[in-house]
Amino acid sequence: MSVSPASEPAPQVPYFFLSYAHTPLLSSRRGANINLWVERLFDDLCGHLLAWTALRRDSDAGFMDRDIRSGDRWPDQLAEALATCRVFVPLYSPRYFASVECGKEWSAFQQRLDLHPEGGAPTAIVPALWSPMREPGGLPECAHDIQYDDAAFGPRYRQEGFYGLMKVTSMRSHYQRATLALARRIMEAAERLPPVRPSAPPDYASLTSAFHGEGAPRSDKTAARRLRLTIAAPDLSHLPADRRTEPYGHTPQEWNPYYSEDGGRPLAMHAMELALSHGLLPEIGSLSDHADRLADGGAQDAPSVMIVDPWITAHADSKASLGRIGRLDRRPVPVVPWNLGDPQTAGAEHELKRNLRDTLPDRTGPQSVSHVTSLEQFRRNMPKILGSATRNFFRTTPTYPPPGTPEPRPRLKHTEETDDKRP
Repeated sequence: MSVSPASEPAPQVPYFFLSYAHTPLLSSRRGANINLWVERLFDDLCGHLLAWTALRRDSDAGFMDRDIRSGDRWPDQLAEALATCRVFVPLYSPRYFASVECGKEWSAFQQRLDLHPEGGAPTAIVPALWSPMREPGGLPECAHDIQYDDAAFGPRYRQEGFYGLMKVTSMRSHYQRATLALARRIMEAAERLPPVRPSAPPDYASLTSAFHGEGAPRSDKTAARRLRLTIAAPDLSHLPADRRTEPYGHTPQEWNPYYSEDGGRPLAMHAMELALSHGLLPEIGSLSDHADRLADGGAQDAPSVMIVDPWITAHADSKASLGRIGRLDRRPVPVVPWNLGDPQTAGAEHELKRNLRDTLPDRTGPQSVSHVTSLEQFRRNMPKILGSATRNFFRTTPTYPPPGTPEPRPRLKHTEETDDKRP
């Protein structure tokens, strides 16, 4: 007895979730958006799957976050796709494993594998190389036993990754072969029985990265140090009257002053990725989360950076809290993103700068306020700021020598033999 199409169960879609690290836009206007190449790969994979299966729409074939913006409740959309997709496809690159967001996506899918071990074979994770991984031993522990290369992808794939194959015209045939092989692996994993069953969407905000902490690359574990990263910005419920809402979210951590430059990604995500790439494990929180600890000298237990929205000085309580921290001898290194492309910020520039001078007195050296006028400048200067925070932490942290009389420093004894060896 055949089953009518109307009574067939709805397929579990999307077939695959493409997890990739967003590449910052180039500062030059003529620079290409590298993320568009990821979209091309995604479209090609969806096209192959539509040709090979009975899927009805490209949205049934795959999911990527190219159309998600900060105002579209992107965590909910990501969580829903991660809870229902059949296959998880991470695009490996050095930037991917430095990304907290990508680590959260991996964690969300891994939770489904752990809940349903009968359908949670590692083959439900089908990785692909976006750019070459020069240090395979540096992969996080969660990725150690998952194959990401085989002969079916062609001889140039491991050397170049998908990005390299796409950018060189003469390698078009290599790209086509690798894309077909990846689509075939996705389809085989999706059709494998039993499938990875859907689950309730995870609480995306509470997810931890699978790549950091206990899951960090082995080579990074011993070098990692804590960093306290404080976001001193208002949320949507604490904005000044008539302040435009585009840069803000439901929490201070969602603030993005350069909302027109990188598709709405929170500035905290850029800062966290840069910190991780420099061997620091960031502890991110709002001004209210960290204010008491910082004011009580909590900045002494870790390097500390505070990213400050000038508009927070328009809120009396936040300004007072910021002022208490600004007067500390061991205050965090402050960074002030200053987007004069925002008409309201440009119009209130003099007043905001006066409020900042009163609240965070400028200082010389590593504790001075940095005014950062673009996302590209923020990413370029952030390593210097992290270095200043680390040096400041070690310079001002009290030392506790062992009790007792200190031993004299060792000295080379003066002997006749040493005199004879002198020139």
